[in-house]
Amino acid sequence: MGRIPCCEKDNVKRGQWTPEEDNKLSSYIAQHGTRNWRLIPKNAGLQRCGKSCRLRWTNYLRPDLKHGQFSDTEEQTIVKLHSVVGNRWSLIAAQLPGRTDNDVKNHWNTKLKKKLSGMGIDPVTHKPFSHLMAEIATTLAPPQVAHLAEAALGCFKDEMLHLLTKKRIDFQFQQSGIAPGTLQQPLTLQVIKTKRTIRLRRSN
Repeated sequence: MGRIPCCEKDNVKRGQWTPEEDNKLSSYIAQHGTRNWRLIPKNAGLQRCGKSCRLRWTNYLRPDLKHGQFSDTEEQTIVKLHSVVGNRWSLIAAQLPGRTDNDVKNHWNTKLKKKLSGMGIDPVTHKPFSHLMAEIATTLAPPQVAHLAEAALGCFKDEMLHLLTKKRIDFQFQQSGIAPGTLQQPLTLQVIKTKRTIRLRRSN
């Protein structure tokens, strides 16, 4: 069995942080830094796990955090970096002093992604939608289109042949004076016997 994560231990507190806990964590880090998050809860007098302390400090308590709206420059940086690294929010946040990866992720999903779509730009590829449609059309080159059309025509011919064959068999039943629905033998045998009857009548 593997080691039990610290946040799943019975004596670890979960849920909302209190102002007293925030003060304990901030005071300890101000004096000792953030070298070992596994030891910080015990040394700071907290019944929290190291991960919870790290997230609380990183996302809420560290003094260099920036709150409020993102500037135009920050938004441009996010869009530019996203076109290169995608949804790797921690890498993007590292280039935005005072912003957390969670802040960047939320701002992208709630505003920037919609903003790009409204400008006619795909937020995944960062290419104009018109270019994407052109690329799709290019991939379907004339030979491929012809092949698809030929395949579709083949399916249509098979279906028509099936229908015509069925019509012909029904007509042969009618000529023989036998109602198809009244026969109890397998359909293949019925067709064979019907064809034989028609041949005999023609020979006579």
